[in-house]
Amino acid sequence: MPPIRPEVPALRWPAWAFTAIALVACGCAFVGLGNSNYWADELFTVFVMGGDGGLAGLWQRALTDVHPPLYYALLHGWSLLGDLSEIWLRLPSAVCAVLALLVTARVLLRRFSPAALGYAIAVAAVSFFFFEQAQNARSYGLSLLISAALLGVTLWLREHAAASVRFPWKAVAALWLLGLAGSFVHFYLFLLTGMVMAWLLAVPRLRVAVIASGLSVLAAVALYTWLLLHATAQDVDKTWYRADFKFFWTQTRIGWKHLAAGASGWALTALCLVAVWRRWRDGRGSLAARVPEAGRAAAQLSLFVLVGLIGSGVLVSCVVAPSYSARNVLVALPFICALMAWLYDAAGPRLATRGSHVLAALLVIAVAANLWLQRGRLVQRNEPWRTTADFVARMPGCAGEPIPVMHPYKFGPPTADFRAFAQRQFFGHYAPPGMRIQAWMPSELVGRHPTPALQALLSSRAEQAGTGHCALLAWAVHDLDKKDAPLLAEDLARAPGIAPRRVVMQSFLRAKRRSMNWRPTEDGFVFYVIPARAVGTPAADPGPLVQMPAGTLGRRLVVGLQASGAVDDGRDHFATESWSNDGHLRSEAVTSAPRLACDPPMRANDGIRPSPTQPGCAPKKAPVISAN
Repeated sequence: MPPIRPEVPALRWPAWAFTAIALVACGCAFVGLGNSNYWADELFTVFVMGGDGGLAGLWQRALTDVHPPLYYALLHGWSLLGDLSEIWLRLPSAVCAVLALLVTARVLLRRFSPAALGYAIAVAAVSFFFFEQAQNARSYGLSLLISAALLGVTLWLREHAAASVRFPWKAVAALWLLGLAGSFVHFYLFLLTGMVMAWLLAVPRLRVAVIASGLSVLAAVALYTWLLLHATAQDVDKTWYRADFKFFWTQTRIGWKHLAAGASGWALTALCLVAVWRRWRDGRGSLAARVPEAGRAAAQLSLFVLVGLIGSGVLVSCVVAPSYSARNVLVALPFICALMAWLYDAAGPRLATRGSHVLAALLVIAVAANLWLQRGRLVQRNEPWRTTADFVARMPGCAGEPIPVMHPYKFGPPTADFRAFAQRQFFGHYAPPGMRIQAWMPSELVGRHPTPALQALLSSRAEQAGTGHCALLAWAVHDLDKKDAPLLAEDLARAPGIAPRRVVMQSFLRAKRRSMNWRPTEDGFVFYVIPARAVGTPAADPGPLVQMPAGTLGRRLVVGLQASGAVDDGRDHFATESWSNDGHLRSEAVTSAPRLACDPPMRANDGIRPSPTQPGCAPKKAPVISAN
C-alpha cells in the first residue's frame, strides 16, 4: 500500500454532513408518536403491562408470552406516571433508541475517523429498523441501548483489565448487570452477552470472573425459560417462525434490507466491493493498515459477536424453539455500527483529493436520501385497528348486536383464552365499551366447521339485508391480507343461508413502505351482506356504508354466488365487482373456487382456505340457492 502523502490533508467535511443526517433522523424519532394506532404486538404489550393485579398480575401475564418480563415491568412503572396512550408508551422506545446511537458514538469515538463514525451512525439512524423500533412499544429500543452499553464495557475490559493495577470489579459488575438485565429484556441479548463474555475469555485475568458471571446469567435465564415453556399459552413450535434454511436465509436478507435499504444499501454494497478490490490489489494487511488499531479491535469484537449471534440464534431455533428473525439479530446494531465504521475507514474516501470529494459526496447523498423515509412519521402505517373499529361501531343497526370477528389464528391458537384475549385486547381496544365482540375461526365463519349459533346469526342478517338491520358478517384485521380477503368474501358468499344475497368486502388503507416511499395498501377488512342484484339491472356501487375520513377506505369488492349449471363441476362460481372508493367500477369478473367440505387444523403459515388436495377436502355437491 502506498504511504499517505502528508501534503494532502484529510477529508473532514463528510463527518459534519453525516452527523447532520443522524441528528435529523434522531429528531424525527419523536415526531408523530401517536399518528399510527397500536399494532398487534404493541396491543399484546398493553395487555401484559397494563392489566390489573400489579406486578404479580404482570408476572402471570408475561408467562403467557414468549418474551422475558423486564421490559414489561419497566413500562408498567412508566405507565403509572402517565397513561396507556400511543404517545406515552412509545416515548421510552424513542428515547432509548436515540440514546443507543449516542452511546455507540461515544464508545467508538477516536477508534475510527470522524467521517467513518459519522457514516456508521447515520446509516443506522436512517435505517428502517431504527425507524420502526424508535416508535414501537416493544423491547427493541431498550435492547439497543443495553447492546451499546455492552459494547462499551466489553471494549474497556479487553483493553484495560490486563494493564490496571487493581482488578476491575466495577466494570465486571457492570458487564454482569447489563448481561443479566439484557437477558430479561430480550432473549437475543442473552445470546449477545454470551458472545461478549466468550470474547473476554482471552484475557486470563478476567477468566474466572467472566465464567462465574456467565454461569449465573445462564442459570437465571434457564430457570425462567423452563417456567416460560411450561406456562406459556403459545405453541412455540407453531408460530410464524420456522427452523429451515430458506427461512433463515430470508430473515437474514430482510435484516440487510432493514439495515440499509434504497440508496444507503447500494452505498454500503459499493463500499464492500471496494474493500474486496483493495484487498485483492494491495494484498493482506492493506485494509487493516488504513484503520486505527483501536478501531480494528472494535471491528474484530463486533464481527465475532455478530457471527456468533447469528449462529447461536440458528442453533436455538433448531434445538429449543424457532426464534431467528431479522429484528432479533438487529439488536446487535451498535456492533454493526462498528463494522460499518471499519468498512468506511478501510475502503472509503480519506484524503482531500478531487476524486475523494466526489466519492464522499455520493456517499453523503446516498445516506441522506433515506431521510425521505421519515415522511412515514406523519401517516397511519400500522394495522388499522382504530379505523375499522370506528367503522363497525357506526354501522347501521349494529349497536348492541353481536360483532363476529375473525380470530387472528397466526397470533395464537383458537382456545377459549386466546379468543377472549383477541376480543378484548385486539378488537376491543379501540372499540366503544360494551361492544359484543365474538371471535371465530375462518372455517366457523364460512360454515366449513358447523357452528349453529353463528350460522343462525349470519343467516338472519342475510334475510334482513337492506332493511336497516345490522348487516355485519365479519370483521378482520390481523392475519388476513389483501390476497386472502377476497377468498374469505367468496367463502362467506357461499356460506349456509347467505346466497342469493351478496357479500361486500370493504377494505381499509394504511401506509406501507416500498423502498423509501410510503404507498397506501389494503390491510383490514369488514364484510357485510347486501340484497341480491336484480336480474337485468346494471352493476351499481353499494357505496360506503359509513362515511370515513379521506384516505381511510379502500376498494369495495362485491361477491355473489351464482347458481350451479346443469353439470356440477365441483366448483362454485362467483360474480365479482370491484369498486374504488369514489364509485368507479374497476373490474367485473366471474371467479370460481373448489367446493370444500373439510376443516383441517389451521397453522400459523396456512392461508385462509384449505387446499383441495388435503385429506378429506374432496368437492361436495352444490347447495340449493333460495330465490329469496
